[in-house]
Amino acid sequence: MRIHRRSLALVSAAALGVAGLTACGSSAPDTGDGGDEDVTLEFWDMSWGPAGQYDVKAQELVDKFEDENPGITVNYTLNTWDNWYQTFAQAVASGTAPDVSTGGGFQPFGLQQDAEAILPLNSLVEKWQDDGTADDFTEGMLDYYKDADGNYLAIPWATDIRVWYYRTDLLEQAGVEVPTTYDELKAACDAVHGLGADIYGIADGGTPHWTFMQGIANGAGMFDESGNAQLTTNPKELAALEYIASMGQGGSGCINPSATTITQDDAIALFDQGKAAFVMDSPSFGPHISAETQEVTKVLPPLANADGDKLGLYFVNGIMAYSQTQHPEETMKFIEYWSGIGDQLMLAGASGVSPRTSLDANPAFDEAFLYRESAELWGAPTGQPLFAQAPNGFAALNTIDGDPTMLDLERALFAGNDVRAAAEAAQQKVQGFVDAGQ
Repeated sequence: MRIHRRSLALVSAAALGVAGLTACGSSAPDTGDGGDEDVTLEFWDMSWGPAGQYDVKAQELVDKFEDENPGITVNYTLNTWDNWYQTFAQAVASGTAPDVSTGGGFQPFGLQQDAEAILPLNSLVEKWQDDGTADDFTEGMLDYYKDADGNYLAIPWATDIRVWYYRTDLLEQAGVEVPTTYDELKAACDAVHGLGADIYGIADGGTPHWTFMQGIANGAGMFDESGNAQLTTNPKELAALEYIASMGQGGSGCINPSATTITQDDAIALFDQGKAAFVMDSPSFGPHISAETQEVTKVLPPLANADGDKLGLYFVNGIMAYSQTQHPEETMKFIEYWSGIGDQLMLAGASGVSPRTSLDANPAFDEAFLYRESAELWGAPTGQPLFAQAPNGFAALNTIDGDPTMLDLERALFAGNDVRAAAEAAQQKVQGFVDAGQ
């Protein structure tokens, strides 16, 4: 089973009462002399990779931290993505939050807005700025979790980039060159679809990531400089939606018609079966296609928009501390450690590339399928965050990430629905989320 970023409905912590997860609460306050007692941290991690592989490596790394830090015990809990935000929000509301956790890409913004549940990591970032560690992070990574008040709410341990991949054999059969612009991509997709009614230019399904990315690639994005939705108010954003629709069932039909119902795993299967020439996914998709498909798969270099710019999309996986912790110093020590072992987690199957240049230099990545090409071509600064034009991240992103509005919009584009009407419906809902979070 592949691990994807999940999209589940947001539930406000304020509405959840106190029926929390008492079995896995945060550490009790110190009651001794404060200097010699052992400390226990509760660490909740998410299922970022294959069961029996990622979790085994994560526990191994937790054990290593304990060996290197006598007196600190870390209880490791692996959470699934089912109702993930509710799990954390309930724990916060009942006073049983962990000391530290990973979580959804915008989770710290949501929990801070809902319940002031996050412990800012400003002192750790300041330490890194003084000792040079901050320079090890790629462009924009440390500031990804910086809120409007200037607080650092989490630290990145992985950058989950989106990458276009293509099959060389289908392009050769269709007699087209590797596209370098978005106009050429559409032409190539149409040519491949001409090979047969059941062969498509692009395989898609299950996520709104293409819609997220295409707006940014076209020089816009979902949000303007003030953080307001601009799905219909920015001509470049609307043009990006029209571009996607031009290949759907209301256009040339070179996107698989099943994209309105299938999952991303199904889309990868179509690509693997030679039924589609292009697919967007993360660098972790390689092991999920056959050896034969790997031989004819390459990374599509970033495409130029009408202005000549080449832009993409990334998400960030972060690690955060909770204000309920009784052990902030030890918690920050663990976060500092975890931010430095992200390469080990990705080599164990976690999706993404390293946000730190020193870790990205790990020679083991040379053997990972198309890792180097994916990271170099589609990582930052080509890759941009979902809130690319906004000044900083904000709580509404967590709601949007867990709400079906944008997936519904993308499927409407695939199905041939009226673009303006679909975009206006999404604009109204997304702006409502933004307004509610202010």
